[in-house]
Amino acid sequence: MKKVLIFGYTKTGREIAKLLPKNEYDLYIIDENPMRVAQANQDGFFAQHSVFSDDKLLVDMGIGADVSVLFCASNDESLNLFVTLSARSLDKELKILTLIQNQKDEKRMILAGANRTISPYGVGAIKAFRIIDKPKVSSILNLFARQSNKLSIQEIEIPKGSILDGLYFKDVSIFKEFDTMFLGILDREMGDEFIFFTKGINHKIDCGDVVVVLGSKENIKKLKEKIGAS
Repeated sequence: MKKVLIFGYTKTGREIAKLLPKNEYDLYIIDENPMRVAQANQDGFFAQHSVFSDDKLLVDMGIGADVSVLFCASNDESLNLFVTLSARSLDKELKILTLIQNQKDEKRMILAGANRTISPYGVGAIKAFRIIDKPKVSSILNLFARQSNKLSIQEIEIPKGSILDGLYFKDVSIFKEFDTMFLGILDREMGDEFIFFTKGINHKIDCGDVVVVLGSKENIKKLKEKIGAS
């Protein structure tokens, strides 16, 4: 089992924790807020309260030893930055995903040692989960990181009257037409469940659903115009 450490049982941290199958991931949670620790324990996770002041906490929790993935999900951006820096200094191979509140802070977190940044909005936490859960997505995002000046991952909400509204996955060819890759869909009718494209489900696309695509910014712009999305 992969050992995963979540620093900060915030809304995003909680969402990530609930996405990780308990039979596949050995999950540990740390938070500076005793009330959030209590909530995590109540949700059935192993959590402990600790005020982060030096590297010792991370070492005690297994950073540099057996932790495979670290999610820095605190709402305190300076704390996320500090933990990211400290964890990276302890383990050069550790996969670190760090929460950012503003897109402009992404570069700073990457320079600090984060492999990826996640957002508290949209499908940020779901994307983060897929990075460690689906090797194919991980390879796609590695490609994205190497060619960030060329490629973009974007979420497109399907508007009313779109040519995609009411179609099924297997009947959609428009993504290939614009040289983009369809990664999955956020289904509003299923309670914001993210359906990954490798699941093999022939799902119907409805108005209000959010499709996640990979491609050049220019091609995605053309795709959005074609399907009537702003």
